Amino acid sequence: MASTTSWPHLSASEKIRQRAKSLSQSHRQMISDLVDIRVERGMTQDDLALILEVTRQRVSRMEQYDSNPRLETIRRYANAVGARIDSTVTIGEWHEKQHGAKIAR
Repeated sequence: MASTTSWPHLSASEKIRQRAKSLSQSHRQMISDLVDIRVERGMTQDDLALILEVTRQRVSRMEQYDSNPRLETIRRYANAVGARIDSTVTIGEWHEKQHGAKIAR
């Protein structure tokens, strides 16, 4: 995700929109990467559907550009194709400066 420091000329609401756009692009890239792994492993949508116990049409919808599958579904897909998903959650620099956001650990 792009750093907020790369958007110094944007207003607060524009920065929020840019951050949302970046998050969305990251999500789409993750789905695309999973599809690539499925194809590299020689699996068809039918193969995956059989493993996930869903229809091929559901797999197809999940793989579409504008899909928004639940995280649980993404994890099941990744497991079925032998992939691993690593996630990192951080507080955006801009948000911390504006709201003094701190997370107690």
